[in-house]
Amino acid sequence: MDDEPDIRTIARISLQSVGDWTPLLAASGLEALSLAASEQPDVILLDVMMPGMDGPTTLERLRREPRTAAIPVVFMTAKAQRHEIQRYLEIGRPA
Repeated sequence: MDDEPDIRTIARISLQSVGDWTPLLAASGLEALSLAASEQPDVILLDVMMPGMDGPTTLERLRREPRTAAIPVVFMTAKAQRHEIQRYLEIGRPA
């Protein structure tokens, strides 16, 4: 999930060619929540900084739903501070 079309394209191409994966793309937190619930992906790449619903909020919502609570999530971000990383780890743990 990333709000930038170019980043989504690069991620799709990379995951397809290097990992031989079939990526599903989402441009917003709400779209990611819906797609994760319906498609049950193996892993979610999630941008931290997003307009509207940001990555950490999206992760918190994913963890609240039984269908998406256990899906592994990897944050993508251009910058993060130590205290932010600890927060992401805490909210990323399934209940």
